[in-house]
Amino acid sequence: MPILRKAKTVLRISYTLPFVLASLTGVAFGLTKSDHLLLGILIVSDVFVLSLFANLSNDYFDHKSGADKSRFSNDDPEFREAAWKIMGNKVYWEGNSFDIGYLSERTGKIILAILAAVAVGIGLPIILLGGWIVIPLGLIALFLSYFYTAPPLNLGARGLGELDVLASFTCMSFFSYFIVHPVFDVEMLMISLVVGISVFMMRLVDEMTGYQAHVAAKEKDLCVLLGLEGAVRLESYVLVAFYVVVGSLLLFDLTYLMLFLTLVSAFKIVKFLGDKQDRFRFVRPVFETLKVAIGTEILVILALSTQTVLTYL
Repeated sequence: MPILRKAKTVLRISYTLPFVLASLTGVAFGLTKSDHLLLGILIVSDVFVLSLFANLSNDYFDHKSGADKSRFSNDDPEFREAAWKIMGNKVYWEGNSFDIGYLSERTGKIILAILAAVAVGIGLPIILLGGWIVIPLGLIALFLSYFYTAPPLNLGARGLGELDVLASFTCMSFFSYFIVHPVFDVEMLMISLVVGISVFMMRLVDEMTGYQAHVAAKEKDLCVLLGLEGAVRLESYVLVAFYVVVGSLLLFDLTYLMLFLTLVSAFKIVKFLGDKQDRFRFVRPVFETLKVAIGTEILVILALSTQTVLTYL
């Protein structure tokens, strides 16, 4: 495997996109209130590095627990090939880098240490520009991302992983704004909730594809606790709640109407999950939930950019 492709697989660079865009929603809103562009760039850069750290640390602890190895060993080759075709190579995950031999535990620890050092290095000027409030906000974000799989908490295996994801991305969006412009704003809070809920839905569907492995590993995520059909119902309820919150943004500005463009993918999610005769009913919606999450983040940024442009016309 070429070294660049291997690096992309190990670091899961494409998986940082939801993190970076979540941060950008907050920075974009903050820049409508202030002119701290350099601070915004530093925040997004630090979130990118921290997302690399979070993804790799999650892989490391899932490798130690055996959760990912169990997941992929239970897949039959025919199913995996079909899943790869449905999701495409940009979305389908080959497997845990530690389990498939791309990384040794020692090398993984070294990379994690380097990423942590880089994150701290970028964080120092953020503290200088944004003030001491950056420290507790950063620690909260690190706690939520690290202990998603790290012992002794391992929130993902205790039925709290999905709530951790919801809180992480909501905070990621809101904190990025608050550091740029430290004034509480209800509109920004609603935007952050929209971002958090969209990623929560993506995570819930992703867990459906690894249900058997989570059961085998005795992990109690929501899919295991509720059962697959219960998780499907929850996904439908959360979808409705999501668009209720999106609709509430119209009270602030009509440009948020563009967020309803994600409804196309939302309808596909419901359709795919409802087809009990389809062997791939839990695989097909994965890409659609990704489109809803990333699409929501991009559309929020576009709406905010449109608002800024209109103020100068």
